Amino acid sequence: MSPLRIAQFALAGVTAAVAGIWMASMLVEQRPAAVVNNMQFVTVIPAPRGLPEFELVDQDAQRFGVEELRERWTLLFMGFTNCGHVCPMTMAKLRTIADSVDQPVDVLFVSVDPGRDTPEVIANYVRGFDESFRGVTGTPEAIDKLASALGAPYFVDASGERYIVDHSSAIFVINPDAALAATITAPHDVVPIISELQDLLEKG
Repeated sequence: MSPLRIAQFALAGVTAAVAGIWMASMLVEQRPAAVVNNMQFVTVIPAPRGLPEFELVDQDAQRFGVEELRERWTLLFMGFTNCGHVCPMTMAKLRTIADSVDQPVDVLFVSVDPGRDTPEVIANYVRGFDESFRGVTGTPEAIDKLASALGAPYFVDASGERYIVDHSSAIFVINPDAALAATITAPHDVVPIISELQDLLEKG
């Protein structure tokens, strides 16, 4: 099913209460401290936090590590291709944001659902939004390592009758040193985000 068709469906069901409680607590505990500035939509981290070494697989079934995030700014979003509303809407907004800032910015989709999101599935998904978008996934352990470094909680439960996936809706801004420089939390108001992100990119 194409991303445009996916976007037409409401997010099916709600996640289990325990997942919601866990997500809320993780967001409170892991949200990085932000510098006090005049930005209202882009939360800048005072000292960008370098990401650890990790090993994921991209949409072309090639190894993807932290070195792939160096030398360019990246907007990273964690989700899954079967997401009914939040993910396709965010991906569409990421295309608008990336196209609107003056400096080159990559967009990286990280699937937290490796059980269903194979490289081929991810390739079809991300390229449905923009041919330049990249997508990755990996083992639960590898995804956990990156998610923990970002402070991006997620929850997957495929053991019951309902396949439950929950994840952070934040966009993570990675600088050319492969360090977490800022976060953009929902709701994603595109116009002010573009303005504030442009300011961040110009300051470096």
